[in-house]
Formats: sequence, C-alpha cells, structure tokens
Amino acid sequence: MIADLTGKTAIVTGGGQGIGRGISLTMAGQGADIAIADLPSGKAASVAKEVEALGRKAMVIDLNVTDKAQGAAAIQRVIDDWGHLDILVNNAGVAGAPGSLPTQPGRDEDWELTWRVNVKGLADLTASALPHFKERNFGKVVNIASVAGRAPLYNTVHYATTKMAVITFTQALAKEMAPFGVNVNAVCPGRLYTAFWEEWMDNREAAGDEAVIGRDHHDVFDEALKTVMPLGREQSPEDIGAMVAFLASESARNITGQSIQVDGGQVMV
Repeated sequence: MIADLTGKTAIVTGGGQGIGRGISLTMAGQGADIAIADLPSGKAASVAKEVEALGRKAMVIDLNVTDKAQGAAAIQRVIDDWGHLDILVNNAGVAGAPGSLPTQPGRDEDWELTWRVNVKGLADLTASALPHFKERNFGKVVNIASVAGRAPLYNTVHYATTKMAVITFTQALAKEMAPFGVNVNAVCPGRLYTAFWEEWMDNREAAGDEAVIGRDHHDVFDEALKTVMPLGREQSPEDIGAMVAFLASESARNITGQSIQVDGGQVMV
C-alpha cells in the first residue's frame, strides 16, 4: 500500500482521463471514495465504474472549473452525499485554446483560457472547499502543476506562467491554511503521453512540422524526452497518482507548501 486513505473522500477535477484517471484509480486503490469531476464527455462515467470495481464509492460530477458556481455546487454535493470532503485534487488543466500550436508564441486566447482554467478555476474551487476544511480542522489539497513551471519548453510561455502561478499559489495557501491543519502541496508531472500530448503532436503535424509528419507520434515523443530526462523514460498517470495519494495521506502530515517533481530527473531543484 502506498498510503492509507481508508474512509477518506476525494474530488478529482479532470478525473475522466489521462493523469486524472490515474489519480482517481490510485487513490481508490488506497481506500478512498472518489468524486470524478469533469466536463460532460462521458469519460468520467467510465472511470467511476473502474473505481467501483475496486470496491469504492464513486460519484460523477459535470464540472467546468471556470464556472465558479458549478465549482461551489460540486464541493457541496460531495459534502451533502458523503458527509464530508477530505481531499481536493486540482488536476484539470489546458495547454492552450483549441488550435494552439507549440511552434508559435501563445495567442491572446491561449493566455486567457490557460489562466481561467489552470489558475483562476483552481483557486475558485479551492476557495469553495476551504470553509469545510477549516470547520473540520482537516483537509488535503493537492494541485497538479507541471515541470513546465520549473523549466519551460519553447513557445509555452502562457502555459508555463500559469503552472508557476500554481506553484506559488500552493506555497502561499499552505501558510494560510497551516493553522487549520490543512496540508497544501503540488505535484509537477514531467512528460506523459496522454491525450494532452497527442493533441499537441497533431497540431505540430497540422502546422507542417517535418519532425512529426508521417511518423508515429509516440516515437517522436520518446526521442525528445530521452534528450532531457536522465531516466530516459516517460512517466505514467499512475506515477502521478502514487505521489498524490501519498501527499493526501497522513503519512505526509508534516509536508506542506511543497511542489514535487515526478519527471524522471528532468528538473532537479
């Protein structure tokens, strides 16, 4: 067992696929009941069934984190249905607006959407959970940042800026919430070949990037990560889930305000 989450309840934003799915299933495997909050795509329902197959309760919540009222309602639903909320995992995130290209600087729409989702949406949802955490003198907040917040890639200034903001938000909130027994930490994933990266590769090919055209996108991804990652292999959603589960557990009760890289050694600070 990574960490004992028996009897705990958690909400995972963006929990219907990729890293969010890995986090949801890993925490369920450690004993937590999981509310999967995601855009209404149907994928969250599939993850909920996987959570239930592990013997845990699951809840599906349609949520756009840029809608503050929806976020507040999502938090309240978990509290009303399950009696308490113990863990908030802010995983939902975007790299840019539709059509964003990694070969060009961020457009106005890229800046706007990444800020609304990655920073403001995360902060608003967290604010909705804090009164409950304060009242119980207990709570765990785990924010999913990115290694890009430590070492940005080319032409990702808008995305990297928001992820560094998440890291700073984590540190500031950890100090504010420490007197209430609430731990606030962040995880900085490295490179995982999820739908997030597949879309980026598709956009590169559509833009005429010769390094991608006609090639298996995962092969291109693997070649690139070997040049920057000492361990030479990609990370998995389950790798991120394991770190989140640990930080959400009482085994990490004296860890707060930290941003931990799970990136194969890409960034060492």
